[in-house]
Amino acid sequence: MNNQQLRDYPLLAKTLGLIILVMLCSTAGAINSPVQAASIAPTLNSTECLLNWAQTFYPSLFSPPTSGVQFSSPYTYRYYPSTNAYVGVSSADNHVYYLDPSGDLQDVGDLSTWLSTSGCGTRPYPVIFIHGIASSADTWTTYRNYLINNSFWTFGGIPAYDPSSKTVNISCPSDSSVECTGGTGDFYTLNFSDNQGLSFDVQGGELAAVIKAVLDANPGKTKVLLVSHSMGGLAAREYLQGLARESNSATTIPYRTDVAKLITVGTPHQGSFWAEECHNDISIPDNVGICDLLSLDIDPNSIAVEDLKPDSPALNILNDLTTHPLPSSVAYVSIIGTGQPTLISFIDFKDGDGIVSDISQDLKTVAGNLPQQKSVRIDVPFRECGNKINVLSIGNIGETHTCESTDIGVGAEILKNL
Repeated sequence: MNNQQLRDYPLLAKTLGLIILVMLCSTAGAINSPVQAASIAPTLNSTECLLNWAQTFYPSLFSPPTSGVQFSSPYTYRYYPSTNAYVGVSSADNHVYYLDPSGDLQDVGDLSTWLSTSGCGTRPYPVIFIHGIASSADTWTTYRNYLINNSFWTFGGIPAYDPSSKTVNISCPSDSSVECTGGTGDFYTLNFSDNQGLSFDVQGGELAAVIKAVLDANPGKTKVLLVSHSMGGLAAREYLQGLARESNSATTIPYRTDVAKLITVGTPHQGSFWAEECHNDISIPDNVGICDLLSLDIDPNSIAVEDLKPDSPALNILNDLTTHPLPSSVAYVSIIGTGQPTLISFIDFKDGDGIVSDISQDLKTVAGNLPQQKSVRIDVPFRECGNKINVLSIGNIGETHTCESTDIGVGAEILKNL
């Protein structure tokens, strides 16, 4: 090709692509009547949501990111000049089509399947995102913004339990640019009142109150979906297993059959060696402890850290599933962060996220084979959201535990399972 041909190539590819789409359109028109096509036409919002999902989670195929759509009946599509690819939806058969750089047009399947995979389909239940130790609703800010701006989900706000009044207030972020109703919504990001000074069961009690408040804000909805990071998954299990309670009360809160699914991300179902040795300096010259690996403001003497130790009384009660079973009507998904060697003792490493081993993150290792249960491993690459320390006699160890709530692979897996 000469220089002029190289400059004209994206336009030529685009033109050829449109010709192929029009040819396919003519074929579809011969098979499907206009009435049939109109009756199954996808909504513009769902199509844009799907295309946003594709370019966000698969940038190697669809870049640079773009907004809006183009039309060539019966197709609603986008063209990505950097990767020289098209992706679109046909209203003639409600299928998704991909035109690759070589000009090969592929029918990649039914739209309804892709809408389910991308989180762009119907949303029968509100979703509550739960944070982990020494964290807050801000854990999910990146994901929250994606759902609002790219998936067109309605953000209901930040439910928080007030121990003094024993009530839940649903507020909106101080950032006025974040679209938020402060009430009805597709999803919420909760705040615990104090997630280092509260035991698992008291956190579960706050969650129980939040679930009720969210359902009250969404009349007609009878269940919620829970997505929890780290210790938040243990709070969710406390409620599901009937062990949750209010602070200063010995009376437990029975599970109200109002949860459809629990997704745990990096949750230490069997605890973490990090918590076991958090209060000890294991590299004396540098006064470095395992707590330093988790770049958060951790109180090593907190109730939460005590409960997170393997074989702690709190975990032993929670993991006694014979006495306190997980409800079989709920679906369970363990998203397991991997890629970082994780200490399970001073001499032994397992795969994991640097803080929680892969074995501990897998609910199946505790619960066995529940009727609706799956486990998915996601390799989380190290980046700035993580942390590394050098420990004498051990060497360099790192963690990506704090990266899981913003990881692209984890995000795609959450959407797939909602």
